[in-house]
Amino acid sequence: MGMRTIEVDIQLRYTPIPLALLINTANAFDCDIYIDYGLTKVNVKDYDEMKKGLNTQNRNLQFNFDGIDELAAEGRIEMLFQP
Repeated sequence: MGMRTIEVDIQLRYTPIPLALLINTANAFDCDIYIDYGLTKVNVKDYDEMKKGLNTQNRNLQFNFDGIDELAAEGRIEMLFQP
């Protein structure tokens, strides 16, 4: 099983997703979830990393999922960002 990747448009919603909601959602799944910025990756499950490393300058964020329930995690994270 390989790693799954999705691009999410973070500006589709009228209001931004609270950081805690995104982190708690990620932690409900038994797979690694990262936001990939090319040279750096931020662990979505780690509050300190997200606080320090999350960059919302770009409209799109690339999420990587790797592990047992990556498909379910991908679907749930994608739903969070729907308008």
